[in-house]
Amino acid sequence: MKMSINVRNMAGSPRAAQRAGAGVLSLVAFALLVACGGGSGTDQPTVKPASAKPTALYFTDDFSAEHDAVWITVSKVTVVSPSGQSDVATFEPARLINLPTLKRAGALFATAQIPADATALRVYVGTAAKLQKLDGSLLEVTLEAAGGFLEFKLEGWKADSGVLALDFDLPRFQLLGLVLKPALRLAGDTDFAQWNDRHAEVEGTVTAVSATSLSLQSSRLGTRTFTLDAQTSYVSKRGADWRPAVGDRVEVYGKVSGQGGQDLQFLARTVKDDSNVAGTAAWVEVKGKVSAVNGSVATLDIDRSQAGGPVGSVSVDLAGARFDRGTLTLVQPGVRLELHLAAAGAGWTAQVVEIDGAPKNAAGSAGSSASLTEVKARVVSVAGSLVEVTPFKVEGPAGGWVSGPLRADVAGAYFERSALTCLLPGQPVELKGSFNAAGVLVVTKVEGEGACSAAAPVAGVKPSDGTTPPAAGAVFVEAKGSVTAVRTGEFDLTLFKVEGVAIAPASVTVRYGSNTVFKGLDAKALTVGVFVEVKGLYAAGVLEASKIERD
Repeated sequence: MKMSINVRNMAGSPRAAQRAGAGVLSLVAFALLVACGGGSGTDQPTVKPASAKPTALYFTDDFSAEHDAVWITVSKVTVVSPSGQSDVATFEPARLINLPTLKRAGALFATAQIPADATALRVYVGTAAKLQKLDGSLLEVTLEAAGGFLEFKLEGWKADSGVLALDFDLPRFQLLGLVLKPALRLAGDTDFAQWNDRHAEVEGTVTAVSATSLSLQSSRLGTRTFTLDAQTSYVSKRGADWRPAVGDRVEVYGKVSGQGGQDLQFLARTVKDDSNVAGTAAWVEVKGKVSAVNGSVATLDIDRSQAGGPVGSVSVDLAGARFDRGTLTLVQPGVRLELHLAAAGAGWTAQVVEIDGAPKNAAGSAGSSASLTEVKARVVSVAGSLVEVTPFKVEGPAGGWVSGPLRADVAGAYFERSALTCLLPGQPVELKGSFNAAGVLVVTKVEGEGACSAAAPVAGVKPSDGTTPPAAGAVFVEAKGSVTAVRTGEFDLTLFKVEGVAIAPASVTVRYGSNTVFKGLDAKALTVGVFVEVKGLYAAGVLEASKIERD
């Protein structure tokens, strides 16, 4: 399933957005609400032929040039076979999902027995939908769904692969007046190899716990064990020192690796206490980017929200919040936050805050006040956990410094959209952390760009390795625009938006080669009028593409 759009800002008030849908589900929340039991009752197929095999079911999406956000409501997913139709997952109430949050990711929402002779999966949806256009306007539209569902045909699906990914092919969605006509497809091996990450959010009851692992009984995934490490965060209304115990009801967000429906491994990133605590208000989890700060009040563009939470541009008071990563002094425009909010009158107050990329704070500590630094670079070499990179852009205390090389130890960092095995020479990478007194960058988070074999859910799928050496003085940019001329190995791009340069050019020449990763198209599909997103190194009017994606 494919679809993508970079979500920035939802127009309209948070309360209006709440009333518009039966519930708001974050990328994480949806991905795993399903995976963790968003509904009740039995959701296993009523008929299980002997040929049925446990299958990991994912939702995914990719870049779109037409819309910044597309919200639909999902009530259940069923499988259709000659034996009949049966539920795979149910949602009560229906969940409101922003499809672009699935961009280039595999969101695991269930493992289910899928009959080898299954012909289709049906995603039951509401007809009322919302979409935000690139100009910021928000439209109330009708989603075209005959019979109340979107049907994914299983033609060509490898029943013995143990994986099935439904791609909402957003680039091919059509808006006809106020009617939104969807496009659907199954993701294939090529798509799997391009995924930046796989993740899941699972709700269930703790059956066993130790210093390094937590076993969870869930209705969607059965009994699963999550690895706990130094980067796992714990959130509870009972206090900062809370840790899960047998019998607790929790929600775990984690990274997924492994193959098929049975041989999956999970690494916990956040463990949230879902037990009822007397006298405390209900919390909702949201994620978004800070657009403005006034004292302790931050304005966020929220793109991921749990049921009942706000979406769009929302002001949140952070004064009394507990910071599990970073401190209030690090909150500034451009920083991405994960928050647990409680309703306060007509607004929201933060209870727990994590700054993306900041070091994890010890229980009861005030957190580090060191400035957060983000380095965009290209890998030069890797020796164990020691990584040498050539930086193109540095944001933070060393902002503007682009010389290199820079050496850093990533042994204590947590990885997103990447893994240590993905850090190959030539690959673009983002390092987040802070410089210590000795001038050494202490890395707390590593983000990859492009394909990564660690994210491929099907054995034998190999990603591109992108080993083009960096150009002198080049900077890493992300550009979106329309193709205006095409030549062998290059094309001209009239820019709609570009990030990474102080003064944006009106157009650039994009060059590509054997190391360029293509997503949603190939070189033959580069024709005049095609809208694409390009990532790579820019210098003197030329953008050397490491990745090209089609709308």
